[in-house]
Amino acid sequence: MSEEYHSCLVSRLSRFVTLTDQECDFIAEMESDEHPRRRGRPIVRVGDRTEGIAILKSGWAVVKADSSDGRSQILRVYLPGEVMGMTEIGSSHANHRIVMQTDGIICPFPRQGLAPLFSDYPRLGALLAAVGSLDQIALRHHASSLGSMSATGKLKFWLLQLRSRLEVANIGLGNRFQVPFSQVEIGQAVGLTSIYVNKLLRRFVDNGEIEIDRPYVRLLKRADWEEECEFVNAFVNMDTSWFPPAIGLETTGEADLAERK
Repeated sequence: MSEEYHSCLVSRLSRFVTLTDQECDFIAEMESDEHPRRRGRPIVRVGDRTEGIAILKSGWAVVKADSSDGRSQILRVYLPGEVMGMTEIGSSHANHRIVMQTDGIICPFPRQGLAPLFSDYPRLGALLAAVGSLDQIALRHHASSLGSMSATGKLKFWLLQLRSRLEVANIGLGNRFQVPFSQVEIGQAVGLTSIYVNKLLRRFVDNGEIEIDRPYVRLLKRADWEEECEFVNAFVNMDTSWFPPAIGLETTGEADLAERK
């Protein structure tokens, strides 16, 4: 594979194993059909027939649910390099709408094209399944925070989790990361009004807990927040011991050595 080729998905998956050239080539094939999308444009509408998955090659997207009174709730945030639709692969129709949160590029990939993951690239298939399971764990942690934490805790937990997920794809610089959301949209993600979100953010700034340079946020007391929220980073410890061996392994990286032990 060309050394000039860059993929956020490759970067994300490489956090857990050393990908082979063949695996990277297959990912490049998955990302070959590029479709630019502008902010606010729908990717999937409720009831649309789903033909497969889509890789968010660049940009951010959100999953939204709309109530009968016109209010919206953000159920999930998709980040660059994440796969949309993998956990819903068994459903023939979309149950929620997905909208671009920023300008970006999506790469649709048909269901039938996934067959080689199980026959030719079983380790890559296992890796994608494992990453998807960690995503689901993170979503459950988020749902738990909404039901059990104070308003302050909900917002702190959401920012902590966003930072940890961006770190997986090597996006962002330590405790400084992009948050391309309005205060209304942050409220939709954490179940608060925009007025309350504004109040909390100003309090965090006044207390020296964060710095805001829109659209960037810097966490100044991350360790304190993690202890306060009992934050668990779902992406730290992935069990790769059960993965099948990589076909065509040409390099021996630390992750591959760990898998053989």
